[in-house]
Amino acid sequence: MNESYASRLTAAGVVAVSIGNFLVAFDASSVNVALPSITGSLQASAAEQQWFLDGYTIPLCVFLLTAGVAGDRFGVARVYRVSTAVFAFASLLCALPQSGWQLVAARVLQGASASFMLPMTLSIITKGIADLTRRARTIGGWGVVGGVAIASAPLAGGLITQFVGWRWLFLVNVPVCVFALVLIRGFRDPVAAPGRRFTVLPQLLFCLTLTCLAGALIEGGHTSFTAPLVAIALLGFAVALAALVLTQLKADTPLVPRALFTHRPYLLVILSGGMYQIGSYGSLLVLALFLQQRHGLTAEQAGYAALPCCVAWLCGNLLASRVTPAIRRRVILASALIGFVGGAAVAGLSLSGSLPVTLAATTLIGLPSGLLASLLSAEAMHLCPPEISGAASGLLNTSRQVGMTVAIAVLGGLGFAYQLLVPMSIIAAAFLLVGVSCASAFALRADRGRPEERQPVALADEPST
Repeated sequence: MNESYASRLTAAGVVAVSIGNFLVAFDASSVNVALPSITGSLQASAAEQQWFLDGYTIPLCVFLLTAGVAGDRFGVARVYRVSTAVFAFASLLCALPQSGWQLVAARVLQGASASFMLPMTLSIITKGIADLTRRARTIGGWGVVGGVAIASAPLAGGLITQFVGWRWLFLVNVPVCVFALVLIRGFRDPVAAPGRRFTVLPQLLFCLTLTCLAGALIEGGHTSFTAPLVAIALLGFAVALAALVLTQLKADTPLVPRALFTHRPYLLVILSGGMYQIGSYGSLLVLALFLQQRHGLTAEQAGYAALPCCVAWLCGNLLASRVTPAIRRRVILASALIGFVGGAAVAGLSLSGSLPVTLAATTLIGLPSGLLASLLSAEAMHLCPPEISGAASGLLNTSRQVGMTVAIAVLGGLGFAYQLLVPMSIIAAAFLLVGVSCASAFALRADRGRPEERQPVALADEPST
């Protein structure tokens, strides 16, 4: 796309969209270490504690596909500005609640606005940078920013919580968003498809499906899966899912093109993306809770204690940019195996009672998490038909956010009666399933004969947030 089609994206504009990418990922992870402080301050229940996280991740997930339609209909720059402003307002609301459910409501608004911010950041780079080499470098840097956000979230969140209070985790977003809006003010892009229409019913059904699933898992973990409320949530999940499938089968233009649902290698990699998110994001959540609830560390101390995992994560993110397509699949399988070994090692070592040794082993989770973040994305986009790459990217991100939602609902309420044995065993199993799904996809060899480009992977991490 040349500059006559969209205004040139300046260095200031690149910083502006990088800020948006950083905030979306940071606010998904930094709250983990602050959960005990937030719960105590608001006198919230354990179930509400999990909704502080899923209240953000569910809307972040369900509106990703709609965000693409909004960008085409109204222009990506306009959607980014509006969603960033709403994100700032929602962050202010997140800093002011007096009860747990007030914070959950504010987090829902924050997550919804984040779902429109995130895809616009990459679209603005694509539209605003015509030179392919500069665009590839910029996207690579954009992905590293997401990795930095995830890797720095435990320590930064712990320091902020410990020294100025958890409310400042959200308050700091306000001036940062204002700064981003100032930097991006000069960028303009034309409306690509003003006639595109929103499909409201599928979005509502998808939202209901995911909310009922998360509700059943959270409440079932704290009460019983035979409890009336849990049974209602499970019934709602089944009905909403069935309705969603039926409406999409009959729709002339479904949310996700039907061609993707017959592409088995792509679907297997998409499945591995959801499993990856359970293992990677779940490990950060489990560590934050374990260090504070089981070992009595402060938020600041928990942030420092999580550094081995987080630094390894960042190293993996940086190393992924050097992986060529020729070896990408082997690196994916090796990374999944390392993640499995790491999860199993942390689970077993935690029983020894030696916290330093246990934390050292978390590097075997962090490194493959950083590598797989971008490599799975690159492999999924390599497998999908080029003419529907936008929808394929949307489904990939949606799968990963669903994985994050499930990780919060399942892992957030397990407790640590047997140290990290149970949660880290689940995390190890998730990495194992990543390897099994990808190995199955590669064995199908649906893209045999496709020329491999001998250059570093440009597609970087979509934060998982």
